[in-house]
Amino acid sequence: MQTSYFQNIAFCTDFSENADEAFTVARDLAWRYGATLHIVHVMVNFSLSPPIHSSYLPIEYDPKFVEQVAEAARGSIQERYIGLLKEKQPYEIHLLSGYASTEILRLVKEKYVDLIVMGSHGLTGLAHVLFGSTADRVVRKAECSVLTVRLKKPGT
Repeated sequence: MQTSYFQNIAFCTDFSENADEAFTVARDLAWRYGATLHIVHVMVNFSLSPPIHSSYLPIEYDPKFVEQVAEAARGSIQERYIGLLKEKQPYEIHLLSGYASTEILRLVKEKYVDLIVMGSHGLTGLAHVLFGSTADRVVRKAECSVLTVRLKKPGT
């Protein structure tokens, strides 16, 4: 008996409009192949040790703040994605903390992901120049296939 080509599909979101478009593709592929959809969001790593204290980055945060950020992300996933899944569609939510591409690639190995689906553009402007594209790094370093989804232009 032959198994489905895709058994685990990771959908990576930064909650951008482009990510929302990628979700539709990931959800439909997971449904078609009977794969588990892994919904992945990577938060900024708030657990820096030692905390950064400098004239440029005076960061001090309360553990309650980190908890609130995680809860907000979980709420956004519930609101934006879970309600749009097909009935009884298998899924897992992964809220990670750290450097986005590194955490995505780690999870992909851990969960034996066959396909990563993500928006082709998340950050824009100066943030993109400073940090580069998570999608670019994931495409270059992933051991599985990666599908980057472009935002549809109006009227197409």
